[in-house]
Amino acid sequence: MTVIRFNDALRQAAHALQGLNLPEQPKPRLLRDVYGRLRYALDCAAADYPADALAAMQAAQSTLGAYATSGEVLTRDSFSFPDRVFSDPDWHLTRIDLGADEDGVHRGEALLQVLDRQVTGQDWLRPVQSAAEQHRAHRIVFFGLKGGVGRSTALCMTAWGLARKGKRVLLIDLDLESPGLSALILPRDRLAEFGVVDWLVEDGVGQGDSVLPRMVAASPLGESTVNAIRVASATGQGDSAYLAKLARAYADVPSEHGPQRLGQRLQRLVQSLEAQEQPDVVLIDSRAGLHDLAAVAITSLADTALLFATDGAQSWDGYRQLFSHWQQRPEIARRVRERLNIVRALAPKSNREAGVQRFQQRAYELFSETLYDEVPAGIEPLHDDSADAIFHPADTDDAAPHFPILIDWDERFQEFDPKLRPEDGGASPAQIEAAFGALLKFTEARVEEGVA
Repeated sequence: MTVIRFNDALRQAAHALQGLNLPEQPKPRLLRDVYGRLRYALDCAAADYPADALAAMQAAQSTLGAYATSGEVLTRDSFSFPDRVFSDPDWHLTRIDLGADEDGVHRGEALLQVLDRQVTGQDWLRPVQSAAEQHRAHRIVFFGLKGGVGRSTALCMTAWGLARKGKRVLLIDLDLESPGLSALILPRDRLAEFGVVDWLVEDGVGQGDSVLPRMVAASPLGESTVNAIRVASATGQGDSAYLAKLARAYADVPSEHGPQRLGQRLQRLVQSLEAQEQPDVVLIDSRAGLHDLAAVAITSLADTALLFATDGAQSWDGYRQLFSHWQQRPEIARRVRERLNIVRALAPKSNREAGVQRFQQRAYELFSETLYDEVPAGIEPLHDDSADAIFHPADTDDAAPHFPILIDWDERFQEFDPKLRPEDGGASPAQIEAAFGALLKFTEARVEEGVA
């Protein structure tokens, strides 16, 4: 007996439908539970669907081994509130590779609506509307697959550069499990009374609004700029119960419309901070890695998501895993890809030109193989807003998501304290410009243009 593994179950379930003589409507869907088990679902009453077709689908479902269930094919009769199930926003049209037949011939792809019930990671598939539609401050998220690539230092320098240009900047530290932004940009005695983790805990008992006025502090980094730099840290001043709060911070909270998940709660927090602080730009330090906090930051909060990478296998393999996850849901890929921009962090100065070209080519290959549209032979890609536009920028297009923003490696910033003035050992404006100039120029343009 062939053992079905997780990687094969979805493919098998989609392929099994290919040979069945099913009605044109309603189209079969797939519901995958938290263990990966699959069931076919039909948005109709069982009595309105041919009995022989239902039986054929149930037989196909039984071939999934451990990833099948003993239940019948799901119909509207299976649920007390079927509209809640079949109108769930987490149904996504999913591209499923059908693999190869016994002769090695590729079977092609299937497109099915899939509802993926996951314990974590659901927010990678929940992009929201743009800043232009909401008329608010532009949000820039700083994300990396791992620490140690200078992400937080780059965020601090971006805040300094934008405030120097007269922008009112709000920084939010969402790296809750490794909080460090406040240590870079705020002396310990300048921390606000409460942090983001306090709001999440207090919001769980209906008291989130009461801590908002006491969770933002002014950074001394803004004392040498035209406008202020305000910081909402992960933790508050003198917090001795941080781990106990963190253990409760990710919980859903009840509301009149059902449980509010982490993503919805963080959206409320950011919107409330924006209403309170009235910033021109919001810079968000994301949790590193493929974590739920990063999912919320990139897909739900960001207008621009800066993806920090080095030219190593860990960066390329990690981003390919993430991009492939989006690639399988075409409508999600289309909504996410244009907010992304890759950052070549810590670019070495030796053989710089060759290294930059190699990085750029690898970034282009990654995006073109996953998130960019396929270009049919003889067709020129389009870049307008028409429904048939093909999004596939050229490898040399410096406005494309794959075109790297360069941050040069500079030992001055390896153990850098941005709070220090140049006369006290801090970096000068010229030194900051030399290392971070490309990033400062990019972010300033995004804020000015309101690109979302």
